[in-house]
Amino acid sequence: MLRFLAVLFAFAGPLAAAAVLSPAAAKERKPVVLIPFESERAVDRGDRALVSLNEDVTRLPAFRVVDLPVVDGRLGQHAKLDDVELYFPFGTIVIATAEFHRYRPALVASGQTLADPQPMLDPRYDRVAAFDRQLGRVCASETGYDGGRVEMRIHPASRMMSVVHVLPAKFRGPEAETPPSYKVISGLDMRFLKIKEPEAERLYGDCQRPAATKLTQKN
Repeated sequence: MLRFLAVLFAFAGPLAAAAVLSPAAAKERKPVVLIPFESERAVDRGDRALVSLNEDVTRLPAFRVVDLPVVDGRLGQHAKLDDVELYFPFGTIVIATAEFHRYRPALVASGQTLADPQPMLDPRYDRVAAFDRQLGRVCASETGYDGGRVEMRIHPASRMMSVVHVLPAKFRGPEAETPPSYKVISGLDMRFLKIKEPEAERLYGDCQRPAATKLTQKN
């Protein structure tokens, strides 16, 4: 874990310094907003090691870092935590991505899949019911290239934007009708959000129009 943190600091330090354009710009403090469901994660762990958007990545709690993945051939811009991935291209956390699945993968014994694998319910899936409160209500949606639904949600207080992909269930269970999986990409700055989600700007524009599609999430 210390090795992960050392690599993280090695990359984040120079990037954070490069992001400071001028003394005037340094004085402009951007809003810091907890990433979605961060308080719930802290309760699960039994601590208060919280992570926020617009926070300096060097403040990231070392024990929460699971991996520093190479994305698009680059190391030092992403960090995978317990159940969320962060994007910090200039040393500041700007995007948080989390997935929600009804089931966890089936158990594996002695390196071989069980003859009758029984997937486990994932209690974190219950957080889907709190999307309206944590992310804001759906203000625009469209059908994605894969046939799934893509939604834009904007939190009314923090103005945090979230692109939500409603996907076929990643892990199937015994139920005849398995609930969908969700991928949630959240950020405060459209410049970075549209890098991860090209449709974000278009959906955001739809949300600003009087005739924008207003939908209620069904969970």
